[in-house]
Order: sequence, then structure tokens, then C-alpha cells
Amino acid sequence: MKPAGKKKKGARLERKLASLIRQKGLDKDAKRMPLSGAFDHLKSDIYTRLPYSFECKNQERVKLWEWWAQAKEQAKLAEKPVLVISGNYRPILAVVEIDTLLDLLKVEQDYLDGT
Repeated sequence: MKPAGKKKKGARLERKLASLIRQKGLDKDAKRMPLSGAFDHLKSDIYTRLPYSFECKNQERVKLWEWWAQAKEQAKLAEKPVLVISGNYRPILAVVEIDTLLDLLKVEQDYLDGT
């Protein structure tokens, strides 16, 4: 695939993720970051007020550890990195550190328990 096609494919995943964040009511202003990653102070692929930094990769060949390092590097101090990956005709997956997942599960469990 040519570089321009790869950029379009990546931008498509970024737009889809921003749309999903809006549809779930998490941030009505979520959107794809223009020139994603090009600005030092705005490295996330998605502009959102959520305390997460999203790195999106829409490729068939998965370079998990390389991409995870990039996601961690780009996350600001108060943000938790989230690597969002997909490929041709594949579901969208999210990779987070186990502590992040367990924190999210704890919040959900506390809500269900009424505490």
C-alpha cells in the first residue's frame, strides 16, 4: 500500500474512534486530531477531554510493542495511554495496561454495588 493510502486508512480509524466516543456520550466534542501527532503539546490521535491518550493503528502487520511504546511516550502525565488497533475487516481493539483495565472494572463494580 502506498503511504497516502496508509494515511487514509489510519485517518478512517481515527474518525471512527472519535465517532464512537461521541455516540457513547463520553465527549460530545471528540474528534480526529488534525495532523495527528504533529504538535508537541497535542500528540494524541484523538482530541478529547477524557483522561486518555489514544494512539490509533489501522494495519495488517501488528507491531504491538513498538506501537505501545509510542502510545506511552505520547501520553501526557495525567493521561493513560490507549493503543487502538484494527486491520482489514477486523474488529477495533484497545490495548491498555492491566492497572488501567482493573481500575475501570473497579469503577463499574462499585457502581453496580451502589457504593
